[in-house]
Amino acid sequence: MRTRALLIAPLRLAIAAIWLSAAVVGGARTGVALAAFAVGAVGVAFVALNDPRARFASREPQPLPDDVHVLVDPAWRQALSSLVPSTIGLSALAAIALGPQPVLTALLGGAVAGLGIAALAALPRLDDALLIDPRRGTLYRR
Repeated sequence: MRTRALLIAPLRLAIAAIWLSAAVVGGARTGVALAAFAVGAVGVAFVALNDPRARFASREPQPLPDDVHVLVDPAWRQALSSLVPSTIGLSALAAIALGPQPVLTALLGGAVAGLGIAALAALPRLDDALLIDPRRGTLYRR
C-alpha cells in the first residue's frame, strides 16, 4: 500500500496542475481559478483523510496465509489501478467542463490534487508490510 501511495501522489498532483493550467488557458481568471483549485484540494483532502465510513469498516489486516505466493503488480500497473475510477473520473468531468466552465475545471483539478495530498498525508500511517488484494479488498500483513 505504501508503494502505491508513493506512486500515485505525484501523478495526481501533476494531473491536477495540468487541469489548473488548462482552466487558466481556457479563460478562467487566474485568481478565481486558484481559489477554486484550493477549495477543491482542501475539501477533497479533508474528506479523504476523515472518511466517516472508515469507522464502520473493519480493515484489520489479516495474516498472510502460509500457502500463498505473493505476486506484487509492477509499479505502472499499481499506479494505473489507483487512477481508476477517482482520478480518471474527475479528469473526464474536468475535460467536459473546460469549454463552458473553466473555473469548474480548476475546482475538479483541485479535487484531484486533494486526492494526491491525501495520499501523501497517509504515508506515515502506511506500513511497508501491508498488502492489499484489489479483487477482494482484503488487507494482509506479511
